Amino acid sequence: MGKVDHKINLLLIPFLLLNYSCKKNETIKNIVCSVEKSIDVLPDSTFMSDLRKMQLHDNWIYFIEDNSRELIRINSNLTENIRIGSFGLGPGELIDPRNFFLQGDSAFIVDFGSMSIKCFTLENTYVNNLKIKFVSEQRIFAYNNYLYLSSFNKSTKTSLVRFPLTDRHEVTSSEFFGNSFVFDHPFQNIIRNKRDLLKGNEYFYAVSDNLPIIEKYNLKNNDLIQSYDYSFVPVIKNNIRIIESKQHNSNSYTAFIMDSYLYDDAIYLLTSQQGENFKTNLIVKVDLNPDFNLKEIYLLPGKMYTSFCVDESYFYAFNYETSSIEKIKM
Repeated sequence: MGKVDHKINLLLIPFLLLNYSCKKNETIKNIVCSVEKSIDVLPDSTFMSDLRKMQLHDNWIYFIEDNSRELIRINSNLTENIRIGSFGLGPGELIDPRNFFLQGDSAFIVDFGSMSIKCFTLENTYVNNLKIKFVSEQRIFAYNNYLYLSSFNKSTKTSLVRFPLTDRHEVTSSEFFGNSFVFDHPFQNIIRNKRDLLKGNEYFYAVSDNLPIIEKYNLKNNDLIQSYDYSFVPVIKNNIRIIESKQHNSNSYTAFIMDSYLYDDAIYLLTSQQGENFKTNLIVKVDLNPDFNLKEIYLLPGKMYTSFCVDESYFYAFNYETSSIEKIKM
């Protein structure tokens, strides 16, 4: 972490006070991060609008770029990039890509426009596509040739679904499971049961974007094992207080978790700070072993971030205000 002058220290006082834990005899460590490198133009000389679902794999960062409607992979030094897929109406083209997952040497792009998953090699060769009935803008993962995603089912009152990634051209079977939250209005049940799904080694985790809950599921049988409530964190408690003080209609809600990521037995939550000086620049770290444990919050150097990924030493995050990818030292 770089040197910080007295002026910046004064500005950090609200951040430090806001994140003093109200758990007895325990404090949350606040870590101020600094940018090591930033780019606002990709190495192939194109600009970025907004990024979706940044993901790090074998020292390459992957993300959906909204303006080009392509999957981009860029090396972790931010010096080289490759484009996967291109906009169009053909079988090997993308209309409205909003999600993706990686398996082996392939990238699977979820195209909302054609309601299909389109498979490409990581060097941008189109392979095939699979017609699907369910889509999600939250994080998804594949395991044992099944795709797991969040989708509320009104009939079964479940929040998750998985279906086989077959060699056929269309998915014909699905399995619904998972705990769901119950709200005052039926449409709230649909829109507020969204979850990022993050795969670990033996378990996967479901992260709500509007409730301070992380759920732990068994990968072998999909049973819910544990729910972790982190509403004791002062910044989260303050967010909830502000959100609950506002009037909401049944057709909308306010999210305070903007993105989440799992790395090395820890979940990282990109968290907003609600209020007049709205920001999305805090990353809350939740350790997973031997049990859920929250002791660190990172303050990113910018004000508005929309997506990020993590490795051993860095956050790679998209700064929405500057339309730039930042390599941020932890």
